[in-house]
Amino acid sequence: MKKNLFYLSMLAIGMAFTACSTDGDDVTVANQSATSSAAPALSQNTSESCTYTISDEDAPFSEMSILDGNKVILTLNQSAPASETKRRAPSEKKDYMVGTYTFDGNLNTYTIMDEEGEDYCTVEVVNKESGKKTVLKVHLMSASEIEEFDEEFEADEVEKMPSNDITQKLCREWKVMNTRLRHKDGVTAVKHFEDPAEAASLNAILDYAKTVATITEELDEGTAITSIQFTDDGKFCLFFKNGNHYIGKWSWSDVSKGYIDYEWDDEEMGNKFMKDGQAIFDVRTYKQVNYYVLTMAAQIVETNKTYKVELSFYMNEK
Repeated sequence: MKKNLFYLSMLAIGMAFTACSTDGDDVTVANQSATSSAAPALSQNTSESCTYTISDEDAPFSEMSILDGNKVILTLNQSAPASETKRRAPSEKKDYMVGTYTFDGNLNTYTIMDEEGEDYCTVEVVNKESGKKTVLKVHLMSASEIEEFDEEFEADEVEKMPSNDITQKLCREWKVMNTRLRHKDGVTAVKHFEDPAEAASLNAILDYAKTVATITEELDEGTAITSIQFTDDGKFCLFFKNGNHYIGKWSWSDVSKGYIDYEWDDEEMGNKFMKDGQAIFDVRTYKQVNYYVLTMAAQIVETNKTYKVELSFYMNEK
């Protein structure tokens, strides 16, 4: 996907336009760095997230990302030979399978379940020796008419970002507590969603946007964000109540200011709602409570017009 940098950070620090709010919006104007003394306390980051990539086109997946919260993302290898009947595929043909896992430290083995909670595969990680690659021993569980699959593939572990205070803070699983929508269509309007159920719901946010602009864009039902997760090897994920998920890549564009470049792997997400671009991770105060905040550019594309909004997710660690 071609990256389109959208300098949201300029909006986030108040350079764009004068706000006009009638709903008692009560956000501290001066945002603070996520490493400032105002930053809420977080648990020690014990994340064991990691990503392995496989270049062998016969492998059932080309990437395995282990996330916090016992989540796992498999990037399915759609180029695997069609005649490979041993490869058990998910019920729908898609680029990703997002499931859950358990880990046996004694065997260094992940047992991975699919979206329905059914056993999908086991992956044993054979630690690399000096000068040798890591080997993933993949065992796909058999379906009724499908032969079991046992193969070994050489893999590379994706390099992690340099460790620092702000990366340690960001890279964890987050839950959305409230959301601030800043919308511009001639006049700027600000709306703060304080109910966590509404705050995490892109449906509710879009419904409000329709009251101040002629927007016809629709979203699937149940697009309530259950968690947002960053990993220190560059993964960025939004998980939704209805089982949907959006996955992207991220990196620091200016770590000292909390500026993030991100890029969606999903064209629909990038083209219809949140454009690839630049976000900011900082601390803000709302009604005398400090939150970690992720602010992103949102863009709703209609036939004759594009509406630009700014979404700020006020978060606590999950």
